[in-house]
Amino acid sequence: MTGQLTSSILEKCGEDHILATETINYFLDPSGAETFPDLIDRANRLLSHIQKIAEKDSTLSSILLVTHGDFGKMIYAAYYNLQWEEVLRQFHFGNSEVILLAKDSPPEKAHVFETLQFNT
Repeated sequence: MTGQLTSSILEKCGEDHILATETINYFLDPSGAETFPDLIDRANRLLSHIQKIAEKDSTLSSILLVTHGDFGKMIYAAYYNLQWEEVLRQFHFGNSEVILLAKDSPPEKAHVFETLQFNT
């Protein structure tokens, strides 16, 4: 879609292949790329790995992950056991923003630091 008008995305790709939100159009089945179900699987593997690390080190209280927005949202979805489609619609996770994943923090309070984005 490089060089194409964003207004033509739905027409060219079809509504069944795009999830459109206020800030971004998500390609649901890109050729040769990870799908969102693939990202959820990868997020679950990452969370499992982090859990194993935390079990080995009782002094560990926090872990900072830096990631791209779409994968960050899939980690959030996996952590709170949410449907990826709904998470994509909930909020935009942009550059330099923070999501808190914690047992004592409900999902609706997780997007704790938002910045003004100029790339949306």
